[in-house]
Amino acid sequence: MTGLAREYGEGLYELARDEDLGLMIFEQLDDIVALLKEQPAFIRLLCSRAIDRASRLKIVDDTFGNHVHPYVTNFMKLLVQKEHFDAFLLCAEWFHQRYNEDNGIVEAHVTSAVALTRDELAALRVTLSRISGRQVKLITAVDPSLIGGVRVEMDGRRYDNTIQDRLGRLKRSLTQTL
Repeated sequence: MTGLAREYGEGLYELARDEDLGLMIFEQLDDIVALLKEQPAFIRLLCSRAIDRASRLKIVDDTFGNHVHPYVTNFMKLLVQKEHFDAFLLCAEWFHQRYNEDNGIVEAHVTSAVALTRDELAALRVTLSRISGRQVKLITAVDPSLIGGVRVEMDGRRYDNTIQDRLGRLKRSLTQTL
């Protein structure tokens, strides 16, 4: 993470926290990050010096002005103004880390062979909360190559209970035995 992302992300976070807007801005940043990941050309557009700054600021206003809190719009405009919009995703990541840290939330990246049911996700959340001692936000993905089971990455640790992993352990065990 760059110092710039830390500095700007922290500034937005402190403002949101002080105004008791942390969750709302967290969710709005999530939506914008998802949009920008789907449309990376939009980041390039807002970073392009081939388009004058006033036009880029107007694009931010027209696109987000009526849809997100003014702090978020102004934050995006500040990044455009300072020619740092390319750091937006990292600033949002910093904001998310700080919000989660202050609110006792840990993100768990869960990968399974098939989509998990609501009940399975609830049970997994309870188990992971017990392990971490914090509230758990699940971020799910499906990878059919896992064959079955679940892989979780949380707090820098990996919990792997996939059939793929179990078969690998069995293979190593048989190889060492022979």
